[in-house]
Amino acid sequence: MACPDCFRGGKAVGDPKGSIATIHGVQTYVAGTPSTTTSSSTIIYYTDAFGLSLVNHKLLADAYASATGFRVLVPDIIPGGHMSLKLMPIMDKVMGHVSLFNLWGQLIRLWSFFTAITYFVPFFIRVAFPSFKTSFQPCLEYTRKVKADLPPGAKLGVAGFCWGGYQSINLCAQPAVEGCSERLIDAQFCAHPSGLNVPTNILHAITEFKSAIAIAHAQDDWLLSTNRVEETEALLRQTVGRGKGQDGFNYQIKIYKNVGHGFAVRAKPGSSEEANGADEAKKQAITWFKRWL
Repeated sequence: MACPDCFRGGKAVGDPKGSIATIHGVQTYVAGTPSTTTSSSTIIYYTDAFGLSLVNHKLLADAYASATGFRVLVPDIIPGGHMSLKLMPIMDKVMGHVSLFNLWGQLIRLWSFFTAITYFVPFFIRVAFPSFKTSFQPCLEYTRKVKADLPPGAKLGVAGFCWGGYQSINLCAQPAVEGCSERLIDAQFCAHPSGLNVPTNILHAITEFKSAIAIAHAQDDWLLSTNRVEETEALLRQTVGRGKGQDGFNYQIKIYKNVGHGFAVRAKPGSSEEANGADEAKKQAITWFKRWL
């Protein structure tokens, strides 16, 4: 089974302020209007597996747009469509604490497990795993088209969560146009990325075009261990320095303690640590984008 925390967590409460538009053939949530944006720079926000169906993404995009003055685009781009929100309460039953001697509770957990499988299998059969070409290529094409439409002097940032974290990191290793030397991404933020080849993907994202990279890592992430992240950061220091501008390399890796995969966008209900972590990760992203875009 895929990482359980990829498909559970909390739903935010609020009313999105943006609008839906078709941009380069892709249905896209647009946060920030001409009256509220103060810059021509843009952030593309790649979601987790739940896509635009999860209101959390729209609300977080609104927060980014409001705090930075940038337009934020959230494309509905997962191959075959997003994972159903019905899976979230099912995964809570699978992962919830149940006494070994609670027969009824164990039966509910077993039923929930097999129900979850009926959601996972179709999702991955349609090749929606983040690292597959069928996932990455549409994101690359969309991002390049958005980049090409920007006015002179405007910069492009990208944010990604879980499924989208793979896309945002790997887009930083791509040129604006195939075969050219201009970078595609100026600044990147991701939280709890899925499917990464670590340290290779992170190293390439930073070194290929010197994009400014920020990562929010969950200490208790099932998919990416903190040891691997710390080893990656040590390798980066040996290779390009501490990420504070030496030779043009800028990166930031922040480890959030006592939180799990998904915390930055789907904080678990009732967990003050995850709620606080989500707020801090939001501030980390906003500060990073304001600095580099």
